[in-house]
Amino acid sequence: MCIACRRRAPRSQLLRLAVLVTDEPRIVVDADRRLPGRGAWIHDSAACWKKARAKRAFSTAFKVPGLSGPEPVCEEGWDHRKQVSRMDSV
Repeated sequence: MCIACRRRAPRSQLLRLAVLVTDEPRIVVDADRRLPGRGAWIHDSAACWKKARAKRAFSTAFKVPGLSGPEPVCEEGWDHRKQVSRMDSV
């Protein structure tokens, strides 16, 4: 189920997110779906990323207070690979 729109979808249509806990926790896309810990699922769309940020769904899903999700890329030409590379560079 997508943490933003709350719609159910096959896992093949959703991205799995996980939190890497270091000095400061950060959200990463778990492409292999094997990272340990609590995961969250989200649609691969800019609308769901923006909605999740607005609802503070990332901190709720991961149970980490104050954790905000990454800024989504612009809607035109949305490509989760760009989002993944942006998240990994932070």
